[in-house]
Amino acid sequence: MVRINTGYIEDVMYGRRKSPLASAFLRVLSIPYCLAVFLRQALYAASILPRKKLKRRVISVGNVTLGGTGKTPAVMNIAAVLLKNENRPLVVSRGYGRKNEADLVVVSDGKQVLVDAATGGDEPVLIGSRLAGVPVICGSDRYKAALFALQEFDVDTVILDDGFQHIRLLRNLDIVLVDAADPFGNGRLFPAGILREPLAALRRAQAILLTGVDRVADIEPLKRTISRITKARIFTSRAVPADIVDVTTGEVRPLSALRGTQALAFAGIARPSAFESQLRSLGAEVRAVFPYADHYAYKKSDLAGIFQRAADEKVSFIITTEKDAVRLRPLKPEGIWSLRIELKVVENEEWEAVLLKGI
Repeated sequence: MVRINTGYIEDVMYGRRKSPLASAFLRVLSIPYCLAVFLRQALYAASILPRKKLKRRVISVGNVTLGGTGKTPAVMNIAAVLLKNENRPLVVSRGYGRKNEADLVVVSDGKQVLVDAATGGDEPVLIGSRLAGVPVICGSDRYKAALFALQEFDVDTVILDDGFQHIRLLRNLDIVLVDAADPFGNGRLFPAGILREPLAALRRAQAILLTGVDRVADIEPLKRTISRITKARIFTSRAVPADIVDVTTGEVRPLSALRGTQALAFAGIARPSAFESQLRSLGAEVRAVFPYADHYAYKKSDLAGIFQRAADEKVSFIITTEKDAVRLRPLKPEGIWSLRIELKVVENEEWEAVLLKGI
């Protein structure tokens, strides 16, 4: 049996490692994907594939790369801005990682979360639990999901979570997120690289939101690179830890509770190393880290291994991400905390004006 070193391949895709042989192999594999991307875009551009329009304002939040760029905190930030200004937003998501992604599911009716992460997806359930007054709907066909939601809820704005590639649905504002610390990998299309689309697709966007700018010494070179591709307005943001929350009881403690502690961290997210760095910046001594696949469905056996390692390391805190906490709740683990994050936009006044009035 041939074993593939996925870590090595990922390093090549992100441009962290040079390998002419692996690069050539991946570029061959990417040919069908590239053809499919270009054909799909051409069919929409020629109106052979029709685009659909909703009778409400649509704001899309997405990216051009694989992996996490902070879309969930961005969606929550946008919805919160709209709520604050007496708008009535709705979030429509695909809900990656749920049991039946083809099903249309009402995750939240704006009053309470109605399903668990297995049914509704961890990110939609997280959004629903954090945003009182905002309905959250999941469906693989975002247009059909939004049509259903507009019949059920009194809303004036539809926020598309991870909607940049969902070209079928017309939008009033296209926001693309770019991870400032690792923006485009090696610059090639999947699986040769981490791009979902060529960088020229950024021209469809009206706003670019750079995330994690606090992890980069100088953001200006990236801004210049993006400005050469698109005329979209560029905003900058950082993920700001807010507090820590007990996964089972909901008890909230300040961030200062982490300072000086010996911690075990685990996370099923795209970039667990960023989570570890956050914990260290908050003063925690991270003794061990358990990385899991993105959207990982935890089992009791996983928790047993985590608790055993915590006992071996004699740690005083076991901590995970807020997204992981959503998937852990059905297991009702005792003594596990999650770090709650908020997205803060540096150019906040201008950002809010764009969200409320458009470009």
